[in-house]
Amino acid sequence: MGRLFIVFLCVGLVITGGINSLFTKYQDNQCVRDCDGNSPVFFNQPVLQTLQMFIGEMTVLIVFWGQKKNAPLLDAGIPAKPAIKGRQYGLLALPAICDIVATTMLNLALVMIPVSIYQMIRGGIVFFVALFSVLFLGRKVSRLEWTSLAVIVLGVGVVGYSGQGVTAAETSKSKHGTESLFLGVCLIVLALIFMATQFIVEEHIMARRQVIPVSLVGFEGLFGTLITFGILLFGDILSGHNKVDSSVNMSQAFVDLFSNNKVLYSSVAIMVSIACFNYFGTSITKNVSATSRSTVDTCRTMLVWLASLALGWESFRSLQLLGFTLLVFGTLVFNGAIEIPDKYLPQVLLEDKAGEYDRLIDTIDEEVERF
Repeated sequence: MGRLFIVFLCVGLVITGGINSLFTKYQDNQCVRDCDGNSPVFFNQPVLQTLQMFIGEMTVLIVFWGQKKNAPLLDAGIPAKPAIKGRQYGLLALPAICDIVATTMLNLALVMIPVSIYQMIRGGIVFFVALFSVLFLGRKVSRLEWTSLAVIVLGVGVVGYSGQGVTAAETSKSKHGTESLFLGVCLIVLALIFMATQFIVEEHIMARRQVIPVSLVGFEGLFGTLITFGILLFGDILSGHNKVDSSVNMSQAFVDLFSNNKVLYSSVAIMVSIACFNYFGTSITKNVSATSRSTVDTCRTMLVWLASLALGWESFRSLQLLGFTLLVFGTLVFNGAIEIPDKYLPQVLLEDKAGEYDRLIDTIDEEVERF
């Protein structure tokens, strides 16, 4: 029963994560205004999409409160590490702000580039997390891990370069060409920096307080919802209401949302999938390990790519396959899912591997990518 439950969690993680990315791109492809005219307007509401993501994360609090009533969730064996409670939950507003910036940038980027390239480039988050962990948290990264990170960066670069040949049908309905692709890739890279910063802030808080991972997600969702809605509201009051195409025109954003049933239903699917994705992910981390979660999550990228090909959103490119292979291989080696025998490695990569050593991924309590 236990093994079947783990399999269920892994399959659920891959499917719900894939649904999230695919339905977000599906929303971007929906016409909301002037659909029969010469200049149809497609759903392009990155801030509203950020809001719906946080609402999905916030619903995880229902699971947290339910578990809290049934059993104690904190580790009583760590008396020197006080539990976070009361107003201290306000600290989680800090990583939520990083999350808002990162998610909005990702939503903007998804409008500009194919969903598979978007999903693959996001795999580069592990590089920034490792770099920031060394700089700000004092973690140690072995030479083998640095090499695997270099392979990941190379893979991301190849994937980005493979998009040079995308057709107009594969990019946004409103923006085409190489400039749009380059801007989209740059936005993703900037978003990854904010995501890595979010991770560092979370680690700093969790190093000093006992925080249940599911509550971390839920309260960040709560603060993210409040802050993002505030941004929409004040942005609309200040200037958004005068510009129909503004991302902070709140009334127009909700009109676009409710005027097209496909957009509305996909929003519901996105929020449900995010909530389930976080539940499956934190459950895998708790019952197996963060390494297993990160490894299983690489299958999500493959699912998104295959689904995108099947739906005709993009065409197959061998260079993209090469980049994806490098990215996955580097990730699996970094995670320790693939163990390369020492005899096949140059001595220079083994000099700092003296006996037992902790991989960076093994020191991570919570998966860095939650959406």
